Amino acid sequence: MVARTCRPTLGGWYAAGLLCLLPACGAEDSTAFAADAPIVVDTVPLDGEVDVDIELEQISATFSESMQTAGWSWVTEAGRPAPVVTGLPFYIDDLTTVLPVRLEPNTEYVVWVNSPDDADLRKFANSDGVSARAHRIRFTTR
Repeated sequence: MVARTCRPTLGGWYAAGLLCLLPACGAEDSTAFAADAPIVVDTVPLDGEVDVDIELEQISATFSESMQTAGWSWVTEAGRPAPVVTGLPFYIDDLTTVLPVRLEPNTEYVVWVNSPDDADLRKFANSDGVSARAHRIRFTTR
Protein backbone atom coordinates (compact mmCIF):
# COMPACT_ATOMS: atom_id res chain seq x y z
CA MET A 1 0.00 0.00 0.00
CA VAL A 2 1.24 3.51 -0.73
CA ALA A 3 0.51 4.90 2.72
CA ARG A 4 2.84 7.89 2.52
CA THR A 5 0.67 9.62 -0.08
CA CYS A 6 -2.71 8.43 1.19
CA ARG A 7 -5.16 10.28 3.32
CA PRO A 8 -8.22 8.80 5.03
CA THR A 9 -11.61 9.40 3.47
CA LEU A 10 -15.04 7.97 3.97
CA GLY A 11 -14.80 4.28 3.11
CA GLY A 12 -11.04 3.93 2.82
CA TRP A 13 -7.92 5.68 1.59
CA TYR A 14 -7.37 7.88 -1.42
CA ALA A 15 -4.04 8.79 -2.98
CA ALA A 16 -4.37 11.96 -5.03
CA GLY A 17 -5.60 10.05 -8.06
CA LEU A 18 -2.77 7.55 -7.93
CA LEU A 19 -3.27 4.34 -6.02
CA CYS A 20 -4.46 2.84 -2.84
CA LEU A 21 -5.98 -0.49 -2.15
CA LEU A 22 -9.12 0.39 -0.27
CA PRO A 23 -11.52 -1.60 1.85
CA ALA A 24 -14.47 0.19 0.31
CA CYS A 25 -16.29 -1.86 -2.29
CA GLY A 26 -19.58 -3.60 -2.63
CA ALA A 27 -21.70 -4.51 -5.63
CA GLU A 28 -21.58 -2.31 -8.70
CA ASP A 29 -24.36 0.22 -9.16
CA SER A 30 -24.58 0.31 -12.96
CA THR A 31 -26.65 3.51 -12.87
CA ALA A 32 -23.68 5.36 -11.38
CA PHE A 33 -21.68 5.24 -14.64
CA ALA A 34 -22.20 7.10 -17.91
CA ALA A 35 -23.80 5.05 -20.68
CA ASP A 36 -20.72 5.70 -22.84
CA ALA A 37 -18.23 4.90 -20.05
CA PRO A 38 -15.10 3.00 -21.07
CA ILE A 39 -15.04 -0.65 -20.03
CA VAL A 40 -12.35 -3.16 -19.15
CA VAL A 41 -12.00 -5.58 -22.08
CA ASP A 42 -9.19 -7.79 -20.77
CA THR A 43 -7.31 -8.48 -17.54
CA VAL A 44 -4.36 -10.55 -16.39
CA PRO A 45 -5.26 -12.61 -14.54
CA LEU A 46 -8.79 -13.06 -15.84
CA ASP A 47 -11.75 -12.55 -13.52
CA GLY A 48 -12.62 -15.95 -12.04
CA GLU A 49 -9.28 -17.50 -12.96
CA VAL A 50 -8.01 -20.24 -10.65
CA ASP A 51 -4.56 -21.78 -10.45
CA VAL A 52 -2.79 -18.43 -10.98
CA ASP A 53 0.98 -18.74 -10.61
CA ILE A 54 2.31 -16.87 -7.56
CA GLU A 55 5.24 -15.78 -9.73
CA LEU A 56 2.87 -13.36 -11.51
CA GLU A 57 4.28 -9.94 -10.63
CA GLN A 58 1.72 -7.68 -12.29
CA ILE A 59 -2.03 -7.39 -12.53
CA SER A 60 -3.10 -5.62 -15.72
CA ALA A 61 -6.29 -4.21 -17.16
CA THR A 62 -6.93 -3.18 -20.77
CA PHE A 63 -9.67 -0.67 -21.57
CA SER A 64 -11.98 -0.31 -24.55
CA GLU A 65 -10.60 3.14 -25.42
CA SER A 66 -7.68 5.47 -24.74
CA MET A 67 -7.41 6.53 -21.12
CA GLN A 68 -5.86 9.45 -19.26
CA THR A 69 -2.58 8.07 -17.99
CA ALA A 70 -2.23 10.36 -14.95
CA GLY A 71 -4.60 8.62 -12.53
CA TRP A 72 -5.51 5.22 -11.18
CA SER A 73 -7.97 3.68 -8.74
CA TRP A 74 -7.11 0.09 -7.85
CA VAL A 75 -9.57 -0.81 -5.10
CA THR A 76 -10.08 -3.84 -2.82
CA GLU A 77 -13.29 -5.37 -1.61
CA ALA A 78 -14.04 -5.22 2.11
CA GLY A 79 -13.16 -8.44 3.89
CA ARG A 80 -11.21 -9.91 0.95
CA PRO A 81 -7.42 -10.36 0.72
CA ALA A 82 -5.54 -7.93 -1.50
CA PRO A 83 -2.18 -8.57 -3.14
CA VAL A 84 0.86 -6.84 -1.68
CA VAL A 85 1.55 -3.83 -3.91
CA THR A 86 5.25 -3.67 -4.80
CA GLY A 87 5.34 -0.42 -6.78
CA LEU A 88 3.30 2.35 -8.29
CA PRO A 89 0.87 1.46 -11.07
CA PHE A 90 1.77 2.50 -14.59
CA TYR A 91 0.49 2.38 -18.15
CA ILE A 92 2.25 0.41 -20.87
CA ASP A 93 0.24 2.34 -23.46
CA ASP A 94 -2.93 4.46 -23.38
CA LEU A 95 -5.14 1.34 -23.14
CA THR A 96 -3.39 -0.90 -20.60
CA THR A 97 -2.53 -0.23 -16.96
CA VAL A 98 -0.39 -2.40 -14.68
CA LEU A 99 -0.29 -2.86 -10.91
CA PRO A 100 2.97 -4.43 -9.60
CA VAL A 101 2.15 -7.03 -6.92
CA ARG A 102 3.40 -9.96 -4.88
CA LEU A 103 1.06 -12.94 -4.49
CA GLU A 104 0.81 -15.63 -1.82
CA PRO A 105 -0.04 -19.28 -2.53
CA ASN A 106 -3.55 -20.70 -2.13
CA THR A 107 -5.20 -17.31 -1.78
CA GLU A 108 -8.33 -15.84 -3.38
CA TYR A 109 -7.84 -12.16 -4.21
CA VAL A 110 -10.34 -9.52 -5.24
CA VAL A 111 -9.27 -6.24 -6.82
CA TRP A 112 -11.45 -3.64 -8.54
CA VAL A 113 -10.53 -1.32 -11.38
CA ASN A 114 -12.38 1.81 -10.18
CA SER A 115 -14.77 1.67 -7.26
CA PRO A 116 -18.30 0.43 -7.88
CA ASP A 117 -19.73 2.58 -5.09
CA ASP A 118 -17.44 5.56 -4.39
CA ALA A 119 -17.25 8.22 -7.11
CA ASP A 120 -14.04 9.66 -5.61
CA LEU A 121 -12.30 6.37 -6.35
CA ARG A 122 -12.86 6.32 -10.11
CA LYS A 123 -9.63 7.80 -11.44
CA PHE A 124 -9.42 5.49 -14.45
CA ALA A 125 -11.01 7.85 -16.98
CA ASN A 126 -10.90 8.45 -20.73
CA SER A 127 -9.50 11.57 -22.41
CA ASP A 128 -12.86 13.33 -21.92
CA GLY A 129 -12.76 12.62 -18.18
CA VAL A 130 -15.50 9.96 -18.27
CA SER A 131 -14.74 7.35 -15.58
CA ALA A 132 -14.48 3.74 -16.67
CA ARG A 133 -17.14 1.36 -15.43
CA ALA A 134 -15.94 -0.49 -12.32
CA HIS A 135 -14.59 -3.95 -13.04
CA ARG A 136 -13.96 -6.73 -10.51
CA ILE A 137 -10.98 -9.08 -10.86
CA ARG A 138 -11.32 -12.14 -8.61
CA PHE A 139 -8.68 -14.85 -8.88
CA THR A 140 -7.12 -17.66 -6.86
CA THR A 141 -3.46 -18.62 -6.69
CA ARG A 142 -2.11 -22.17 -6.60
